[in-house]
Amino acid sequence: MKEAKIIRTVDLINGGCNACPTVKSEVYILDLNNLNRPLEGLDVSSLIMTVALANGYKQHQEYDMAEDYDVYKNGVNEISVIPEYDKLIFKKGFSQQKVANSYKEPSELFSVVNNLLTQYFDLEGLEFVIENQD
Repeated sequence: MKEAKIIRTVDLINGGCNACPTVKSEVYILDLNNLNRPLEGLDVSSLIMTVALANGYKQHQEYDMAEDYDVYKNGVNEISVIPEYDKLIFKKGFSQQKVANSYKEPSELFSVVNNLLTQYFDLEGLEFVIENQD
């Protein structure tokens, strides 16, 4: 299993006015194949998007009367990712799976992401390691 390092940093952000408080903001960067890729957050959709695009998948959006959703395509392999409140529905052919987008425990998040990578994207699972950077 290939290692994927997630670098976590904390930035202090200030709105710029006297009334705006300074807020801590967590920033995550995925180090995969010796390339740093920023993550929108530490959740399923961000990890799946980043890993899929790094492995040759192309992403586009489909617009439907009922919903808008992302589609990842690599050759004949096509996966739809449909958001539903705080859940995501992954569809490939006649197979579909509903998962939460975020998890309290990183180990649970990484387990779900690896399951989706192997089952839907036909990719090898990754050994995610979080490294705190101060």
